[in-house]
Amino acid sequence: MAFMGPATSVAFNTNPAAAGAGFALPLSIVLALVACLLLANTIAQFARKLPTSGFAYTFNTHGFGHSGGFLSGWLLLLSYGMLAPMLLSAIGTYSSGFLHDQFNINIPWQAMALIFGAIVWGINASGVSESAKTALIFLVIEVGVILGLVGTILGHGGAEGLSFGPFNPANSLHGIGGLGTGMLWGILMFIGFESVATLGEEAKSPKRTIPIALFTAVIVIGIFYVLSAYGAAIGFGQSHAEAFAADTNPWGTLATKFWGASWALVLTVLASQFANFVSGTNAVVRVIFSMGREGILPKILGRTSKRQIPHIALGAYMIFGLVFVFVLGAFLDPLVIYGFCGTILGLGMIIIYILMSLSVIRFYLREHPSEFRIGRHAVLPIITAILMLLPVYGQVSPVPPFPNNLVPYIVIIWMLAGTAYLIYLKRKGKDLIEAMGRVFEDTPETVAPSSATE
Repeated sequence: MAFMGPATSVAFNTNPAAAGAGFALPLSIVLALVACLLLANTIAQFARKLPTSGFAYTFNTHGFGHSGGFLSGWLLLLSYGMLAPMLLSAIGTYSSGFLHDQFNINIPWQAMALIFGAIVWGINASGVSESAKTALIFLVIEVGVILGLVGTILGHGGAEGLSFGPFNPANSLHGIGGLGTGMLWGILMFIGFESVATLGEEAKSPKRTIPIALFTAVIVIGIFYVLSAYGAAIGFGQSHAEAFAADTNPWGTLATKFWGASWALVLTVLASQFANFVSGTNAVVRVIFSMGREGILPKILGRTSKRQIPHIALGAYMIFGLVFVFVLGAFLDPLVIYGFCGTILGLGMIIIYILMSLSVIRFYLREHPSEFRIGRHAVLPIITAILMLLPVYGQVSPVPPFPNNLVPYIVIIWMLAGTAYLIYLKRKGKDLIEAMGRVFEDTPETVAPSSATE
């Protein structure tokens, strides 16, 4: 839940989502919720059989073979890799702006990004349990404040009274494409729930707890997102739908209108960004660690400390995030960097979601044919893949502004580079290819006899 960054998602994604869906923003979020629930089913079916830190990389290796698994992991690397620079740019500029507005203290956003980056690095170096507890505290704070503002808006009847207008597709500013744009940013709000699957090797009873965590995260935060979207739309009113779509800080406007101040919201967003950064880094680092351990990335990234922390992968990722955001910051506004990195993350993850939905069909047919169920392992995954095509369409129609319009081309170039690297690995040695997708399927039926024999 913390990796989803609820308050960050609501604060930053409402504007670009509303720019497409307008007053029908809540409907787009409902569509995103349905798609992610269907996706949770796909991930759960994999997690029950493959508890691993490799996530989509390992899942699609078992579904599509070594080449398909590698390319999925390669795209996952790009998508998750954007998390650190995205959040560093956001938390840096928000904290810098808060200090200036409230205390007249001027600290460059780059310096604040460096400070928060160092703090998150230290927390994650202490272990997953400690970082999860930290993220949980901030998660409770951020959700509580946003719900308080939504409750105030609905209690006042919004701007023009309560209605079901926000769930009417006819109220989308740009028709089906507008709903697709809203859904794209809605799915971006959910991105992170699947990261629980990356902790499959560290969780207790992962085949039971991972699926429970998946569905709980999607349902609880999904309801929160729908309520927030409805509160925002109602807070502006249907007759002000264009103003809602054009407002670059809609929640600041709502907080000022209904609470008379926005500083509490800014602090909440900062708490959300921090929790998002802490828990998100855990997931990213464990994917990098898994690929390093299997020799796809440099093997040094697959090393752990005496406390079993993937410290080399953590350090490499944090340094990459800081350098990346500072280089882009020399040319772009930090909030533009946030939108740019977020779009890469969102589009890349949607493609991965589609691939995983198709992969689970082949996985059960090939490796667990006796457990294959046409509804759970075929119909639902196909519906998921089809539904995920809507936000892909929303990314190209209408064409987004610079630099977000470059994102599809960046993804294509990245995948071409990954294909070339895959060909290189195949020529270098068969052992590296066979190492892909190695997981620990430690079912009780197989572990006990093995241990007894030894």
